[in-house]
Amino acid sequence: MSAINEDVDRGVRSLFKVKDYFVTEDGAAEYSVEYSTESGENFLRLLALLKAPDYSAQLFGEPGQATLVVLKNQPEPQPPKAARLSAPAFLFLLTLLSVLITAYIVAVIFPQVSPGANVPLAGVGFAGTLIAVFGARWFAQRFAARRGGFNGISYYLPNVPLFIAIPTMYFLPTFGSISFPGSPPANKDRLFDFYVVGSLAMVVVAIMASALGAGSSLVLSHAQYSALSSGNQTATVQTNPSLLQSGVISVAQAVGALGQVPPGGTLIFSPVEIAAWLALLLAFFNLMPAALFDGGRMARLVLGERASRVTTAACGVYLLVADIPNYWVIFLLVFLMAAFPVQGDTLDSITRLSRSRKFAFAGLVVLGLLCVPIPQTFATFSL
Repeated sequence: MSAINEDVDRGVRSLFKVKDYFVTEDGAAEYSVEYSTESGENFLRLLALLKAPDYSAQLFGEPGQATLVVLKNQPEPQPPKAARLSAPAFLFLLTLLSVLITAYIVAVIFPQVSPGANVPLAGVGFAGTLIAVFGARWFAQRFAARRGGFNGISYYLPNVPLFIAIPTMYFLPTFGSISFPGSPPANKDRLFDFYVVGSLAMVVVAIMASALGAGSSLVLSHAQYSALSSGNQTATVQTNPSLLQSGVISVAQAVGALGQVPPGGTLIFSPVEIAAWLALLLAFFNLMPAALFDGGRMARLVLGERASRVTTAACGVYLLVADIPNYWVIFLLVFLMAAFPVQGDTLDSITRLSRSRKFAFAGLVVLGLLCVPIPQTFATFSL
């Protein structure tokens, strides 16, 4: 027992039926074990047991020839004294700057259709909502990562706001973010949870913001909107709510928080409602089963490598035909990211994804479709 102490070895043998054992050249203990239906849960128990003596473990191979490796963790290298700004932090700062610029533009536009509106408050409402969405995603993924015994990294994809060459996207401050586990999680279930909780947190916060923003949105009659339009006082942006946001707005109207839109009238979103619309659109991007987005990584866990390539191609086609030409930039991102390999290593590479999470994936795809704005080729709502 020169590789590991007796307590660790005893713990391994209490959770797994060991067929053979030897010590590798680097001092790791390698066990040939029998894999059973309980092995996945037993591996999680083993990881919890190994935390105190500061060991780690890996389970790999095939169910008929499973190998368990246990080794002592090495001290982590000390960070350099002069710390540099990391790439994730730099991209987030660019995204934050883009959000603030967009918030300023929205705050300037909204009082044109709502005289007396507080400009600073409008800007704070827009920026605060999106920052809350980003924060909810970050905290949710951080919680899932810590629960899974690893750390997560998110790379935000900033957009240049008010770039007129990009149609509906020209006031979209970011194209979302892509996430990576900084170290291998325990198993596929923990990795799946890491990807899903961020998008769900975004949807929940966006729905809450939509309910809040509905009360400050405006209902204009046809005559009022025509008068504003003739004076060139309305924003030139036009967009549609998603089915999910439409449902929230309908509930707000049913409880009297928002007036009914008269025939020929127009609903003008408040800055908070605009931010909720953007948050749901970003949640749709995250949930797409495409390439390096979170949905694509979940698709790889559920469907496998080959089938996830098919879902990526299907998402690309959808982005091209759903609402031409609004999503061509996202299509290019999906096309480019599809060339990069998807990392999905876990400490337990034998245990498959649970059936409940496979069913959950189907529901997440539907949720993503509920978050995407209704194509303007079908209908158009003024903003």
